[in-house]
Amino acid sequence: MPSARFASLRKLADRFAADRNGAIAVMFAIACVPLLLMVGAAVDYSRAVSARSAMQAALDSAALMVSRDLSAQIIAPADASAAATKYFTALYHGSTDATVSEITASYTASDANKQSTVTISSKASLKSSFMQFANVSTLNIGSSSTTVWGNNK
Repeated sequence: MPSARFASLRKLADRFAADRNGAIAVMFAIACVPLLLMVGAAVDYSRAVSARSAMQAALDSAALMVSRDLSAQIIAPADASAAATKYFTALYHGSTDATVSEITASYTASDANKQSTVTISSKASLKSSFMQFANVSTLNIGSSSTTVWGNNK
């Protein structure tokens, strides 16, 4: 009995492979899967670029504000990292799916050979929507900003 079923399935598969009617529909159905994945990847990529742009704008503004506060002696150099984190979190209005995991800031005071600098960097992860079908659940994004001031002659 099982061999009769396999024989009928084999005949059906051979008939399907030999049939040339509707071949375009089959090829379109097969090509549709990677095509939809590519479109989904483009959507997820554009969401990541948008979140990174918002992150870069917030980092640039935070670096400028921290450098202004340091040069005007509003904050102490030891408080530069906390001020940078405070400014960044107040300014960052990126994607609601992006989770900021790390904000680092460093301050280098000027001396005879170099200028004062503030460098702020941030890392985040964005939950993907369409790329989960290709086993990519998150997209990692990051950015940094450096402000230099105080010309030494």
